[in-house]
Amino acid sequence: MPCTHRSGAPSPARRAARYDPIMSAPVILATHEWPPAGTDAGASAPVAVLVHGITGWWRTWWRVAPTLAGLGWRVIGIDQRGHGESPAIEGVATAESLAADLALTIEGIGAGPLDLLVGHSLGAAVSAELIADRPELARRLVLEDPPGQDRRADADYQAALEREVRAARADPESEVRRELAQNPTWLEEDARQNVEGRALCDVDGILASLRDGTGLRVLELAPNIQVPTLYILADEQRTALGVQRSALLTSLPAGASLVELDSGHTVHRDRFDAYIAALRAWLADG
Repeated sequence: MPCTHRSGAPSPARRAARYDPIMSAPVILATHEWPPAGTDAGASAPVAVLVHGITGWWRTWWRVAPTLAGLGWRVIGIDQRGHGESPAIEGVATAESLAADLALTIEGIGAGPLDLLVGHSLGAAVSAELIADRPELARRLVLEDPPGQDRRADADYQAALEREVRAARADPESEVRRELAQNPTWLEEDARQNVEGRALCDVDGILASLRDGTGLRVLELAPNIQVPTLYILADEQRTALGVQRSALLTSLPAGASLVELDSGHTVHRDRFDAYIAALRAWLADG
């Protein structure tokens, strides 16, 4: 059975609303684990860590993780700081500070070096930050539609994020229906876990971090990532890379692989079968 490790983080209602301008020390994050199928207790297995995007949590991987576990992987989903059951954000969170949390967690649960690190959106930016600095922590890296926009001055994005979080807490069933209407390829569980993740997130800490600047460096880091890396990108009109998409495509090193799908930003929900096929094909090549 899957198991969850809680960090003792307070619920959204109990989280403090005070934010200092200084980033806090790294913390151990909440994790959820899917053990490899068909193996004896204590048997070794390749380890994959999955890192969600903004306002998400470990349940975004509710289909991906069991699929990998069914192929014999030990799979660990991470709740980033300010998300799920991990601690709230104190001060502001940046890609660098979130990468430090991720490194501490990987080392703390004895999971490194990883055989595979997978990140979506913010999780992709954080995973890239970590592996560019510490390539010894993972043998392979998957970056799913990483973000390219600086949201510091994007008042519309920030207002929409806050509005959706408040709605997820006030009327989750209506939000599930809205999500399904806007995303016809999603399963109901995709919408449900997405709404639940938004309701749990530390929205005040996330907004404070966005306004201060999260320091995402996906384009800058891409040429310097030394481990084999697979980029799975949404289509040109819906990608979170924005205007940086073309520049990223021309900056990838020789060891990087690229898959572009007719998909929205959350590729593993929009095009689950194609996403898994691309991931399995890339892993088989190695």
